[in-house]
Amino acid sequence: MAPASPLPELPRTRTNPFDPPAEYTLLRKESPISRFVWPNGVEGWLVTTYDSVRKLLADPRLSINRFNSPPPSLSMIKDRKPEAMLPRSLVAMDPPEHTPWRRAIVREMTPRWARGMEPRIQAITREYLDRIRDTGPPTDLVANLALPVPSRVICEVLGVPEADQEFFQEQAEVRSQVGAPAEQVNAATTALYGYLNQLVADKRKSGNAEDVLGRLARAEINGETAPHDIVVGQAMLLLIAGHETTANMIGLGVATLMNNRELIPDLADTAKGTALVEEIMRMHAIIQFGIVRRATADIDIDGVHIAEGDWVVSSLASANRDETRYSCPHAVDTSQQQSPHLTFGYGVHQCAGQSLARTEVRVVLRELFAAFPDLRTTMPVEELRYRYEMWVYGLYECPVVW
Repeated sequence: MAPASPLPELPRTRTNPFDPPAEYTLLRKESPISRFVWPNGVEGWLVTTYDSVRKLLADPRLSINRFNSPPPSLSMIKDRKPEAMLPRSLVAMDPPEHTPWRRAIVREMTPRWARGMEPRIQAITREYLDRIRDTGPPTDLVANLALPVPSRVICEVLGVPEADQEFFQEQAEVRSQVGAPAEQVNAATTALYGYLNQLVADKRKSGNAEDVLGRLARAEINGETAPHDIVVGQAMLLLIAGHETTANMIGLGVATLMNNRELIPDLADTAKGTALVEEIMRMHAIIQFGIVRRATADIDIDGVHIAEGDWVVSSLASANRDETRYSCPHAVDTSQQQSPHLTFGYGVHQCAGQSLARTEVRVVLRELFAAFPDLRTTMPVEELRYRYEMWVYGLYECPVVW
């Protein structure tokens, strides 16, 4: 048995559900790029300041490809089979391979396109709000609004039948559980892969599906037809990332506004509502344990030497609270000087679906509080069940009345 690492463990304990671990405040001041060990025994660097995170996420010497060796992880599972890994997609590609694939996806999800999606997102949201009203209080906003709306939207965008939404929610939830048994993770991944494998084949065969997945299925990458397995990987990434992250941001947005009710009227104004949503997103960088990269060459940054082969984890949650960037880093304040937050990452691997996510969160929160101005949680928001152990932070449930 290998000796235990003398390095400290990654900070993971929150004392307040709205704030990252308190250790990050000290790290930003005294040791912004520090060595830590992860629960699976892998050692690496933890980066905590805004400027250092941006520099490293933009550095081409940091690779996103994790298929060569085990990365830092919270999971202690040792017997995950190869099929439990997602097939190749944007989150496992470096340039130049990454470049044409990202271009193909980003041109489908532009800010202008996302703005054009607003009426459809509004209609879907109102449909679920009508169901909530008809059922009556209390209701769980996670199960009855925050999860189904983004799922419905991304399924429509990709061309997945509405009847399969619940299936995707269930399988994605299993995959995101840090402590889920290996057999459950394998089964969920295999089920998702099998379904999408057939769906991509069907869209490629028809040759005329006018949705994002249909166009990806017949796209040309570097002058050749897009490989089937990578199209399936991109579909899996977009489905999982396209609803889980947005759903959890909606839940956290509701909880945040319950504690800041004076801000709710801002949602009715497009400009003020946009600024408010950006602040909520800054406060809740929901990829709470950071973004993982590996150095492909030696890197010297801010007085620290990162050796080739070292793992580097950039904490978006800590960077978004950097006191040198924000005059009011630990509270929602739309009047403060706005430095662009890093919740969607930075550099060439910045989230491709961020425009859609921004629109969804703003529309859902606006419609929710317009429909239920007296909405309130059934318990103090600090006592709600938060996903402390999950890679994607958020709420397990949000029971409300009105």
